[in-house]
Amino acid sequence: MNVTVSQQQTIQAGARQLLADYTYALDEGPLADWPTFFTESCLYRITTRQNEERNMPLSIMLCDNHAMLYDRVEAVEKANIFEPHYYRHVLSDSRLLRTTADSIFTETSFICVRTMLDGRMCLFAAGKYLDEIVIEGDRRLFRAKTVVLDSSQIDTLIAKPL
Repeated sequence: MNVTVSQQQTIQAGARQLLADYTYALDEGPLADWPTFFTESCLYRITTRQNEERNMPLSIMLCDNHAMLYDRVEAVEKANIFEPHYYRHVLSDSRLLRTTADSIFTETSFICVRTMLDGRMCLFAAGKYLDEIVIEGDRRLFRAKTVVLDSSQIDTLIAKPL
């Protein structure tokens, strides 16, 4: 699909707003809002840069439908036991990779800082989001979100989505 500069700016602004709202929901909660950013038929996965570059399907976290997103929320809120902490995401500007008749594909770099209740902070994750965004009604939603982590060393507290 050929788009004008003005249309491209509108598309990018919409993608940026979706990402800002998404990370705000992860950082500020409630986590139960997280699945509402995805289409009913969706894909969410966390992988490493090495796996992505080698086209290997191995995922650290994989949810391939909406129900699995809600299961992840329930596991974090009810089943998993871990020391209370907070996340803070910092995003780069999104780069529009391509558009199709019904999808927008973007790439956005991120870092995520984890803060423990005693004030300790650490860089929890760094990488990029590879997103397929669609418009349903008046909302932009993720049809697919792949979180590509720069490091293959993964913290055991990755129970929460990034």
